[in-house]
Amino acid sequence: MTEYQQEQFPIPTPGRLRRELRLRKPPWWMVAGLIVVIIGTWIPLYLIYKKRNSYSTQPKIHYIQDMDLQPGFRAQQPSTLFDDGRAARAPIAGTVARGHLKQDDHYYRGYHTVRKGAAEMIEFFDSVPGRVKVDNKLLARGRERYDIFCVVCHDSNGAGSGLLHQRALTLKETKWVPPTNLLTQEIRDRPAGQIFQAIGDGVRNMPGYKTQISVEDRWAIVAYLKQLQASQPVASVEKKTKTAK
Repeated sequence: MTEYQQEQFPIPTPGRLRRELRLRKPPWWMVAGLIVVIIGTWIPLYLIYKKRNSYSTQPKIHYIQDMDLQPGFRAQQPSTLFDDGRAARAPIAGTVARGHLKQDDHYYRGYHTVRKGAAEMIEFFDSVPGRVKVDNKLLARGRERYDIFCVVCHDSNGAGSGLLHQRALTLKETKWVPPTNLLTQEIRDRPAGQIFQAIGDGVRNMPGYKTQISVEDRWAIVAYLKQLQASQPVASVEKKTKTAK
């Protein structure tokens, strides 16, 4: 390369390249505008986060319906679609909800049906089901449920002289039937399944507590009652109807 060419087209050195390729510092308004744009992109993200983590009485925005919004009927609302005019339909006969087949007679009913000759008879189970673990936790639960649902009539000691019975005697209710004394030998000899069934379905004037007390809690009460009977002396039948002073 001639000297003239070197002057017109100088050979780029590393230092010269850095100086020529170095960008000028942008003006302040450009930097400020870029910061505003970046912060502005955070606003939609914040609004989305706030909507997803807050409660509102307004319906959500549905861009894709996915069958979320459909015409429906309110409770007890009539309908002309069916002949009986009811929107709420009864379950098909024989329908059982998933997980509610309840085939275990011992656990869910406390008895099973046995055939003796041409007749069918009920036979109560004489023990707590094997799936129910009788421990201190279950007994404590049974005592808690007993104190809530049973004490008012049968008293804390099971003698049948609860506050409701005392009140009936004070008012001299002529049609009042005294609660059963749970400490008599007759009640002690009853199978655990029979006591479980009586709690759920009721007996004589005692209403059934099947809807108020779960299956597990009913067995807890049975286990606690057996423990209570073992800790108390056997009561005579006469104490069942003893009046308050």
